[in-house]
Amino acid sequence: MIVKRQKQEMLSYLEDTSNIEGEALGVYLPESKAEVLACILKCREQKTPFTISAGRTGTTGGCVPREGAVISFEKINAILDIDKDNQVIKVQAGVTLKDIEDTAAKYNLALRASPTESLACVGGAISTSASGVRGFGYGSIRNYVKELEICLVDGRVFTLRRGEIFSKGRIFEFSKANCKFSFRLPSYTVPSIKSQAGYFAKDNMDLIDLFIGSEGTLGVVTSCSLDLQKAAFSAFHGLIFFSKEEQALEFVEAVKILRKTGAISPASLEFFDNKSLDLLREEYAFIPANCWAVYFEQEVEEKAQQEVLIEAWEKLLQDKGAILDKSILADTPKARERVFDFRHKLPQKINEFLRQYKQIKAASDIAVPEDKFKTMYNFYKDIAESSGLDYVNFGHIGESHLHFNFLPKNNEESQTARACLERFYRMAVSLGGTISAEHGIGKIKKPYLRIMYNEKEISEMASLKKYLDPDCLLGLDNIFDKELLI
Repeated sequence: MIVKRQKQEMLSYLEDTSNIEGEALGVYLPESKAEVLACILKCREQKTPFTISAGRTGTTGGCVPREGAVISFEKINAILDIDKDNQVIKVQAGVTLKDIEDTAAKYNLALRASPTESLACVGGAISTSASGVRGFGYGSIRNYVKELEICLVDGRVFTLRRGEIFSKGRIFEFSKANCKFSFRLPSYTVPSIKSQAGYFAKDNMDLIDLFIGSEGTLGVVTSCSLDLQKAAFSAFHGLIFFSKEEQALEFVEAVKILRKTGAISPASLEFFDNKSLDLLREEYAFIPANCWAVYFEQEVEEKAQQEVLIEAWEKLLQDKGAILDKSILADTPKARERVFDFRHKLPQKINEFLRQYKQIKAASDIAVPEDKFKTMYNFYKDIAESSGLDYVNFGHIGESHLHFNFLPKNNEESQTARACLERFYRMAVSLGGTISAEHGIGKIKKPYLRIMYNEKEISEMASLKKYLDPDCLLGLDNIFDKELLI
């Protein structure tokens, strides 16, 4: 097992894409499950807080340690099994989503719900119940987790299978690893929309869903089994430009209506405001001036559907006033890759901008009910324009979930941005929305959790953590302040 203790060789483990900086006494790189367990037990024996890390692609500081040790899963990355008949893959937690896709593709299978960042590790994706660009069609990875192997801080290891253990109301009572467990879930109501804010909790729920999305604070996922799906026959991607904002929004609404009728069935439906496109224009000269864009991915299940679907989309583009000579319908592998890369370039550009000015990410991850989206969208614009700050607004419009990012250039602008973000969160919650739809709370969004849940409900979360992690060593300072664990 590799151990790093010099600050210089630990630097890459003390950050994620949020740009917050961490501190650690050491970084451990175990190469087997036995070494993972040895690291955990050593930390427990020495009362050393530890944080699990792997791909470090998160945006909220969840894998960034404040103190203690880092246990990196980058070498816990074996494909353990693939059952092509039952369409299930079993992997260790450090396997990347790209490796899962590449392996599944050999058997004409796919994890169609695969989250946006292909270099993310599956353990991290499970820890935040990640969804991403294809969430419109497939929801989050939660829906495809069939089995988890969990290691608790005291060294107990057990396997959870979906459908095996359910709560009675909000109380779990079960036996695992030769030990009896009994604990109560938090009493709050999780929003019915896409949400990843605090522990998943509802009446009569499956135990596996408690650990999915728990942001590395309840137990360590060492391996998992995921449901795969038959790969689509083909797909085509659209990057559609509009000269007016309202046209883009009306196009989105039309897509949703046609989807309900079954005429089209996009896996992805994404939005770029004009400021987002301004940020991208230097690299993509084909972007028209002063425009808005919608991106979609349409899968084709069988060859006979392809022309019918393309014609349906082309008609929609014409009817809704798209800039036809600039818009792209990509139906070849090379063209699809070009459009796909365009969609993923914007987060990179935002991160580069913030690094240039040495600023921490100032972004929202809000989702609201569909009938409240327009209210939230207009609120974003009103507050942002009055702030005088640069910003971009883009993301998963199909799920009424946008990523609004401020682009502060100094600490004063960052403070203004955070004041605006608080106003966004308060509005979202008042509309029945969530402060985090997919990225989790981590360390950055802890102050805003109190907007969504009251002190009693947050204390209930802390009590649940203390039950499963009595020494409060795992993922310290994620979701809620460590002071709540004293």
